[in-house]
Amino acid sequence: MNVKRLIRNAAVLAGCLVMSSASFAVTTIKVASVAPARSSWDVEQRRIGKEWADITNGEVELQFMTSDSMGGESGVAQKLKSVRPGQKAPIGGVIFTSLGMTGLVPDCNVLTLCVPFMFRNQEEVNAVLEEFTPRLQKPLNDKGYVILGWFNIGWAYFFTKNPAHTPNELRQQRLSVGGLTSPALSNAFKAAGFLTQDVPIDKLLQSMKTPGGVEGLFTIPMYSYAAQYCKTLTNALDAPLCPVMVTFLISKAEWDAIPEKYKPALLDSVKRAEAKFIEDQKKNDAEYMQRCVDSGMTLFTPTPAELKVWEDDFTKNSHVMYEGKDPVADKDLYQEIVAFLKKYRGE
Repeated sequence: MNVKRLIRNAAVLAGCLVMSSASFAVTTIKVASVAPARSSWDVEQRRIGKEWADITNGEVELQFMTSDSMGGESGVAQKLKSVRPGQKAPIGGVIFTSLGMTGLVPDCNVLTLCVPFMFRNQEEVNAVLEEFTPRLQKPLNDKGYVILGWFNIGWAYFFTKNPAHTPNELRQQRLSVGGLTSPALSNAFKAAGFLTQDVPIDKLLQSMKTPGGVEGLFTIPMYSYAAQYCKTLTNALDAPLCPVMVTFLISKAEWDAIPEKYKPALLDSVKRAEAKFIEDQKKNDAEYMQRCVDSGMTLFTPTPAELKVWEDDFTKNSHVMYEGKDPVADKDLYQEIVAFLKKYRGE
């Protein structure tokens, strides 16, 4: 047996093993998400993770974790940043609500999309996102983040302890509308003549059950049912106020580390998920609203004339969202979106 040949073959084999190991190095991106565990939303984001692993032949893994275990969105925002210069941040991506996005990068102005009664349906939301996403993305890009997708997880509705058939009836009830997470939103409602209380999310249900506590909030039907708010806030206005948007973003450093050849397919995967979210959102809103009704909640459906009173009231007071020292919305962006929607509707 030729000893030199054996040594040479062993060296070649070792080199191949090293190359093979290097070519299958796994990049794990930790993503903190506000999705409730085991919800359809959680299932969908994990499907994205599986698709990414399949597309990259296992080179890229998305590891999802709940933001609640990390101090909520404000705590997660801190973990997106490196503890020391040159050190990798504890997490590489997030799926955040508009409130979380505003806390992370205030200049993104994404809360402008949440002005009540600005949108009438999902088609208008889609058109505005297509038109204005580059503008919304720029401040995030400047801070080192890449937006992969926008998901509408549902439309917000007013849930109240007492009937609120008119805006003035709503003004007689103490509302939770952002509170400690977004005091600017609470201040905007105050400026429009509403009563607000700043209550931590983990104390919200307790406050609802306490005399002098919260008597109303706006949230999506899924949360109202899942948190059992609907059993205390036993009235709801059957009028969608605004889309509740969540944003999927990762750090630019994590995105740059992914081979370019995979990126188009990865983005297509997120686009498919966006469409699935929209399809599920319509079904989920109706299903969970019905569950609230089955639990004893009363749903008030306004007539067209009654609905116009609500729309006119909030439109008249929309300026409080972008005025003051700590505005919720961006005035120029809001006015441009309103003008765009008027043209889109043919008004």
